[in-house]
This record gives sequence, structure tokens and C-alpha cells, in this order.
Amino acid sequence: MKRLVQLILLLFIIINSAYSQSSIKGKILDKADNKPLTNASIILLNRDSVLRYFNRANEEGKFQVKNIKPGSYILLATYPKFELYSDTIDIKDKDLDLNDIKINSQKNVLEEVIVTRRLPITIKGDTIEYDAGSFATEKNAKLEDLLRRLPGFTVSGDGSITAQGKSVQKVFIDGEEFFGYDPKIAIRNVRADAVDKVQLYEKKSEEAELSGIDDGVRIQTVNVVLKEKARKGIFGNIEALGGTKELYAGNLFAAKFNNTERIGITASHNNMGSSSGREGSLRMNNQITGEPLNTNLGANYENQFFKKALKVNANYGYDNNSNKNSSQSYNKNLLPDNSFLETNSNSNTERHSRSNGFRSNLTMRLDSTQHMELQSNANWATNFNLNHTDSKTGDGQGNPISDFTEDNKSNSSSANNNFRLNYRKRLKAGRSLNLMVGNNHKESSSETEVKSRTFIYKTGDSTIIDQTRQGRNNGNDFSSSINVNNRINDFMNVALGYSFNHSKSTNRQDSKNNVTKEFDSLYSQNQIDNNTNQGVNLHFSYRKEKIEINFSNRTFYKNQKLNDSYRNIDLARNFWDNNLNVDANYRLSNSKNIRLAYQSSNIIPSFDQLQPLQPQTNPLFQQIGNPNLKRAVNNNISANYNAFSLLKGTNINVNGNLSFVNNPIINKTTILDNSAQISTYENLSGKSNWNGGLNINHMQPLANRRINFNKSANVRFNNSYSYTKFTGGESNDEFLLNNAKNTNFGLGSSLNEQDSEGFDFDISVNTGINVQQNSINTQYNATSFEGGASGYIKYFLPKKFNIVTNIFYSYTGPTKLYRKSINQFYTNIELEKKVLKDESLTVSIKAFDLFNTYNNTRRNGSDTNYSESVQQVLTQYFLVGVKWDFNKYLGKDND
Repeated sequence: MKRLVQLILLLFIIINSAYSQSSIKGKILDKADNKPLTNASIILLNRDSVLRYFNRANEEGKFQVKNIKPGSYILLATYPKFELYSDTIDIKDKDLDLNDIKINSQKNVLEEVIVTRRLPITIKGDTIEYDAGSFATEKNAKLEDLLRRLPGFTVSGDGSITAQGKSVQKVFIDGEEFFGYDPKIAIRNVRADAVDKVQLYEKKSEEAELSGIDDGVRIQTVNVVLKEKARKGIFGNIEALGGTKELYAGNLFAAKFNNTERIGITASHNNMGSSSGREGSLRMNNQITGEPLNTNLGANYENQFFKKALKVNANYGYDNNSNKNSSQSYNKNLLPDNSFLETNSNSNTERHSRSNGFRSNLTMRLDSTQHMELQSNANWATNFNLNHTDSKTGDGQGNPISDFTEDNKSNSSSANNNFRLNYRKRLKAGRSLNLMVGNNHKESSSETEVKSRTFIYKTGDSTIIDQTRQGRNNGNDFSSSINVNNRINDFMNVALGYSFNHSKSTNRQDSKNNVTKEFDSLYSQNQIDNNTNQGVNLHFSYRKEKIEINFSNRTFYKNQKLNDSYRNIDLARNFWDNNLNVDANYRLSNSKNIRLAYQSSNIIPSFDQLQPLQPQTNPLFQQIGNPNLKRAVNNNISANYNAFSLLKGTNINVNGNLSFVNNPIINKTTILDNSAQISTYENLSGKSNWNGGLNINHMQPLANRRINFNKSANVRFNNSYSYTKFTGGESNDEFLLNNAKNTNFGLGSSLNEQDSEGFDFDISVNTGINVQQNSINTQYNATSFEGGASGYIKYFLPKKFNIVTNIFYSYTGPTKLYRKSINQFYTNIELEKKVLKDESLTVSIKAFDLFNTYNNTRRNGSDTNYSESVQQVLTQYFLVGVKWDFNKYLGKDND
């Protein structure tokens, strides 16, 4: 930890010295009367018109821009309703005084400037638009590299995107999904130099767009607009990696764009556990779990026909994955008599899976008033699993209670296909009609061989299971709806709809004793689940200037039946269900808004919770349902405040939510003195399970916008209940109600600079407190500390050499149950050399976990169960790689 702190301090010193260079100063005045122009904008662009430095004049019109690298720049001075001042200046190794800069007042000049000189960031209604050419990237950089440079964006090592403090769930290329089954393929392979603009906005949910009923859900979305010439060309990359421990990987991505037609293929084969083509990325802690072997293929096709009336988007994916692994876990189960059970488990697993998936989306514009969309998907998969488990349970005092050993081998296959047809017709006077019909069919079969032995020390009894279990499942879900939308006026809209759904599934498992060859009903089931739901949807929306309000209510009548001939179960129930959603969004200004939302819904007991007796899995666990369970009611309140300044480059985002469940369905567990558990469910009246959280993120630029400084704070609280009873304790016949509380506090900050000059860096530090409490085991209540730091640094050296390093450290403090802290630390480093004139070929040497220091212990806790686990992980290894980026025409010769 000390070395890490020293490294961070050294890095801050390097950063400070790197930017302590030249500066310019001056004064902005009105040419007519020599009055200062307060808050006038001072912008420095490089010769390619890329924004490099920015500042504002003070109340006296004076300005100063510091830490400017030597070079030639375009100086812009702007002020609303004044002419644009533009000049070319040369910055050397000394400060420059520009004295007085006088500009004339002139109306409508700003609009002319926007036409002749592109702005880095603009706001168009609810959309923030970034001009890609204003943010420098390396040669052959990808879309994710560009996104990392946009103010308000962060991209994690696994490709997850956060924008303006919210998680991005959708990424479009020119408004269409590219490789829809894995959107990360697009951001990792589309070239940055092919991008014209990046648009950020919130879109409605897919369900709301297809049905016309706004459910209040908003999805943070990124749409990438390509340059006109980038819509035609061939591009891609090929990568090969080889290293120690007989590791290898090969990746291919290739795409052909021809205006509206897009064809893409992707392929990967490796024994490093990744299916995303990211095996050699230093932005991830690429630990190799077990002994993996992966093969993945993918294809994507998009096009438009009949004068763009028909849009086709289809993709195919193939996965063939396997792994062998071993793990150990140490579990502590707190008991009502203030003792606990200890279970040590060892597991060896082997799995093989193969799947084929196909997705398609056809959109047709029948005429100016009619629109139709057909979605269809299909998937076929086979799986093989082999598992050996050996667990021993004791009383925490060194006395054994039970041993359990099991060998489980299974083969299974599954297939499913579904379609959804949506039709929309615009009627007169602001009305529209939406029709939907869909069907989902699935089936699977399996054969499992189970051999287990359970030994109870107190009685000396053994239970041996030697079975073959044949399983077969079938299911079909049909759904349909009709909705009519009516615009009352320019501000109000009302929608009314009806939906009908029917599903039927069969789940059969026949268990045969391999010794007696007899059927074993205790481990078998023959279940038929038949449901019919129909309901009415009502939606009202109001939108005027700065305010938007949505109200929707869905009322359903449900008819559900469950039969199991093996266990004489016949459950039938009819009931009404209601879901309410209200959300309001108020735009304080173009850059500030606040959103409030409330959702109320019923939690319907599942048939697994209702069934009196479920098929047993092993002698140490038995699940018993409760046919008398009632519905629980979940209420959720959420609020969001977001504010950003394009000129200052700052952003603040505050998210809060509170969710509470009335009449909750809680677990009711009986623990026998032989460590076996009997679990059931019960409604808890008079109390609520609830959780809440608050998260604050703030981003601001430093060093003339060259560095992004992010700060965050969060708190999370969870309150839940459960019943527990231990027959070996003092209260053998009494269930005790346990109240579990968990509170987490966290603080974090990060510094990020990536301009592909000198060196790029991304440094983050976080710390937190975790408080765990249980009402019936107060002696184990504990407060533990957590924290960590990570650093990513890339040095740009002469002769096209680069050095990349990634440092990671995390700390998990001890508790009263686990006395040792967990320290996890690793260092990755890479030396790369770009060759060829266009720098399209990269040769690299990578070292992962250079000092072999990573500790892969994991700690988890919930309610009265806490566990630590470790598994087979390869952390230290070395790779030699070569990557070729090819590009023919795409994005070239563009302004």
C-alpha cells in the first residue's frame, strides 16, 4: 500500500511538471466604448481545429490561459452578439501578453460562426451532440477510445459505458444496432476516424415504442453518426497472441459498409477465457479462471430495400466453450442460539456448451401512415456438466456433524424460437392504432446421473443416492395487445389498450434408482402450469415546455393453474393484479433537469413458493411451499437531478431511490441438529423489507480541460427479515425473527487525461465502510473497511514506441467472523511498437500480474450466511502479440 501511495504521489508530480509550460494573457474589450466583456470565451484550437485550451475573462475582461504546450494555435475570442475574433499565434517557451483585444458588437454573427466553424459540443433539444473531429485520438483508434475523451463519458475495461452519471444501455450506429446480441462489438471495432458525431439522449423502452404505451422507462442511449464517406468501405483488424503456460488467442473482425448495406463478421479462438476479443487488454485484470477453451463466431447483416421502405437487420452467433475448474469455499451459518455451523466445501467442475443463435428485425413502411415490424429469434444449445462436490459441516468447535459427497454428470439440449409482430397505423386527428401479436416456444431435455453419500455423525446413518434422472420441458407463450392513442391537444395524450396472454408449460423429471431399478417419486415431478392473463392499460401524458408528466396504470385478471400428478398437487387461483407508474420530468434549463418517479406493483407468489412439496435435491435440503401465501406490495420511489455546463465542462448527477415491500414473502428456515435444512415461506405482516440508496457524481475539468476530475459519494442501506429455528438449540419449538441490516458508505475520485500526446492516464481511488447487523446474533455484528486504487498510464515514446502500465489494489477489512483482511494487488505492463507508415501494425509484449501478487479470495454475506471462496486462477503470464488494423476507403479524405 505504501508503494502504491508513493507511486500516485509521483504521478501527480509528473503531471504537474508536464503542464507547467507557457501561458498567454490579455484583455477583451468592447471596441465601441472600451468596456470589458465579462465572461468572454477564450478558445485555443490546434491547426486541425481541435479544441486544446479554454478559459473565460473575469469581470475586468482579463484572461489567462496557462500550461500551454509550444506550437501554433488558432485563437478565438467570442462573446454573445459580438463578432468573432480570430488570430493565429505561435507559442514558444515563454509567456505571451496579447494586451487588449477589441471586438465589435454585431447581431446574428454567432449563427454565421456556427456554420463556418464547428463547435465541439452542442445541445439540440434533449440530445447532447459531440463533434468527433474536435477530440483527438491516436491513429487506428476505436470508438471506445473516442468515447473516453468525451466530457462526461467513462468507459471501463470491460466496455461498460457511463455518460452524464448514467449507465449507457444502447449503442447505435447511424440509428441502427450493429451486432445486436453484443453491442460492445461496435465500440471495440468501429474506427474513431470514421465518426462524425456522437449523440447522447434518453430513449423510451422498446416495449413503449412498440406498443405506444409510455411506461416511463428511459434508456441512456448513444447514437454514433458516421461521416458520409465512412458509410462506404472495408475495415477491420486481425490479432494473434501467444505466451507462457501454452496460452494463445486469435481474433478477427471485418466489416464492409456500402451506404445502407452493412456486413460484419467476427471470430475468436483462445484458451484464455474470453469471448470478446479482449484477451490482451491491460484495461482489464485478465485473470484466467480454470482451464478455458473458447470458440466464437458472429455475423451481422443490415440493409434497406424498396427506397428505404424495408429495413433488414439480422445477425448470427455461434459459441463453443468449455472449462475445467476447482474451488474451495468456507461458509458460516449463524444460528439462533448464538452458535454457528461451519461448512468447508471442495468442488471440481467440468463443463462444455455449444450454442447457435439467430436474431432478425424487419421494419417495413407500408405507406405514409402504416408501419410494421417483425422480430424473430431462435437459439439451439447443448450442454455437458460434470461436478464433484465434497463438503464437511461442523459445529464451529471442531466437532463434525455431517459429510456430503456428490458426483453429478448431466447432458442437456434446448431449443427456443419466438417472434413478435407489431403494426402501427396513424389515424386522423392525432390518433394512432397499435397492434401486437407474439409467440415464444421452448423445449429442452436432459439426462443426469447422480451419485451421492450423506453421513450423519450423531446417528452414524448414511444415505446413498444412485439415480438417473430424465427431464423434459416444453413451453409455449402467446401474447397480444391492441392500443389506441389519442392526442387531445398539443400538450396532452391519452392511450387505452387491452392485452391477452396465455402460457402453458410442462416440466417432467423421472428419477430411477440405479440399484433397485425402481421409480423414485421423492426426486420426481410431472408438473403442468397453465396461465391466462388479460388486462386493460391506461396511459396519460402531459408535455409542455419544461415539464413532462406520464401516468400509466395496468390492471390484469389472472387465471393460473398448477397440477402435478406425481405429488397430488392441484393448485388453481384467480385474482386481480394492478401496476401503477407515475413519473415527472422538469427541465430547469437546457442543461439542468430533475426527474421523480413512483412505481407500485404486486409481488405474486411463485408456484415454487406455493407447492406443498417440491422434488428433493439432496438429503440435507428440503423445500416446502406454502399454499396460503398472499401477494406482497412493492413501492419504489426514485429521483434524479442532472446538471451540466458545456462551457465549463462540469457535470453533477444525483440519483436516489427508496423501495419498500409491504406484507413481504420471507424465508422460514428450520436447521436440524444434523445440519439439514427445511425451508418454506411466510408473509410477514406489520413489517417491511426495504432498501434505499443515494449516489452523487461530480465531474469537472482541470488544467485547461486537459484533465477530467471525477468525484463520487454513495450510501446504500438494506433492511430484511427472515425466520429461523435450530432444533439443536434451547428454543427447539420457536421460530425467531431475524432482522438483517446492511449499510455501505463509499467515496471515490478519479483523474483522467487522454489526448494521445506525452502520456495518457486514468487514476482512481475509492474507500468505503460496510456495516453488517443481525438482531439475533448481535455478537457477530461488525464494521469493516474497504478501499482500493487503480492506475492506467500510457507513455508515448519516440520511434512509435509506447509503454502501458496498469496497477490495481483493493482492500477488504476483517470482520468478527473472518479475522483476516483481503489484500488484492497486481501490476500489468506492456511495451508496444507501431510499424508500417500508417501505423496499422502493432507488435507488443505484455506481462500480467508481473509480481505474481494477486489474491483471488472472494467474500460474500447475506442475512445469516457468510462465505469466503477461492478458485483455480492463473494470474501471472506473459504474451507476445501482433495486431493489424486494415482500412480501405472508410473515413479517409474527409474534412
